[in-house]
Amino acid sequence: MKHLCIINPKARQVAGRVNDLENEIKDFFDRNSRMDNTIHVTRWKRDASGYTMRFVSNASEIVRVYAFGGGGTLFEVINGVIGLPNVQVAYFPLGADDDLLNMFGKDAKQEFSSMKNLSLSPVITTDTILAGNHHVMTQIMIGLETVSYQLGLELSERLKLPIKTCYSWAGIYYTLINPRNRHYCIETEDIELEDNYAGIFIANVSGNGFGAIAPEAVFNDGFMDFYTIKPAPRNKIIAIIKDYQRGRYTRWPEYITHYRCKKLRITSPVDMAIAMDGEVFYNKELNLKVYPFSLNFVCPANISASLFKQPPEEPEDVPITELLTDGD
Repeated sequence: MKHLCIINPKARQVAGRVNDLENEIKDFFDRNSRMDNTIHVTRWKRDASGYTMRFVSNASEIVRVYAFGGGGTLFEVINGVIGLPNVQVAYFPLGADDDLLNMFGKDAKQEFSSMKNLSLSPVITTDTILAGNHHVMTQIMIGLETVSYQLGLELSERLKLPIKTCYSWAGIYYTLINPRNRHYCIETEDIELEDNYAGIFIANVSGNGFGAIAPEAVFNDGFMDFYTIKPAPRNKIIAIIKDYQRGRYTRWPEYITHYRCKKLRITSPVDMAIAMDGEVFYNKELNLKVYPFSLNFVCPANISASLFKQPPEEPEDVPITELLTDGD
């Protein structure tokens, strides 16, 4: 097995200490000399995708790829290797938020922040969501949450405050002072919706930076869970945001509705602000499709296996060429 470490030098907990991190990784592998390893520090946006694709494609054995950074780094790595049969993806969390880790419990950050754990632990097979041209492992935000996320990151970097605090402030700003309600058409294999929404949240995992915001979502159950969020009166917004961020959206059925599907199409007459695992895009149309058991993800051995569904004995064969194409 080869080990490829991808470091994002701009990640929140990496910036300013790239050399120290490289030395720590080299020291680990030096103490485990039988591990064939390569370290690559990304040079520009999407560099991780291109580099990992070339590296894994040229390897004749299994490659375990480690994403050192945040959700965006993991996003780039996954989209560089999705569909390749000889790859495993590991995540060393060094970003601004912990969207993925919240679903694994309170000790997850410690478990994932260990090279010993990540290098020796087994893999689980997880779903991904093909959203346009990109595969997403955790979540997709459209509308209110995307613009709040962008403003929250900006405030956090400028004021040196926790991202959760700044994200909450941004959400209040965009709901109370500068609403971003838009008209959306939503189609699944079973339903069609058309209405004005403040936002749409699509989940492949149960947690984001606030906790179990999507309590029904399991990232290898063959479904995506999505939530439509309607505009609410100003005197209820703070309470709704608080409950929504804690997965208690059922207290507000007139404003937040949960659906499950395997295919989803969302359109709007104006460009939608779309955040995929923290990476922001703009488009008037987004097609999504679940690809079951399409990613081998390294899960530390101490994480409870009860969080996941087991793959079928004979999983559905998805051609590699289909994994690399647009959604339907």
